[in-house]
Amino acid sequence: MANPFSLEGKVALVTGANTGLGQAVAMALAEAGANVAAAGRSAPTETQGLVEATGRKFLSIQADFGSIEPVQRVVDETVAAFGKVDIL
Repeated sequence: MANPFSLEGKVALVTGANTGLGQAVAMALAEAGANVAAAGRSAPTETQGLVEATGRKFLSIQADFGSIEPVQRVVDETVAAFGKVDIL
């Protein structure tokens, strides 16, 4: 029987993945099989290393969500890199 918790082949977009809860969410998604795009005010280099150590792909997108304008750009960059977004 297939693992019902597998996210193999899925793409997750996580905000605030530099530290704390956002980083933990990015790691949990990667460990379950998802490739991860992380958007935040600064590059999540530690998170990138942790995600890539699971064998998953990682995309870092710098964006400040203080306004609505960056939202579409972040989605567009994720789709350009991975072809889709499955998990927000």
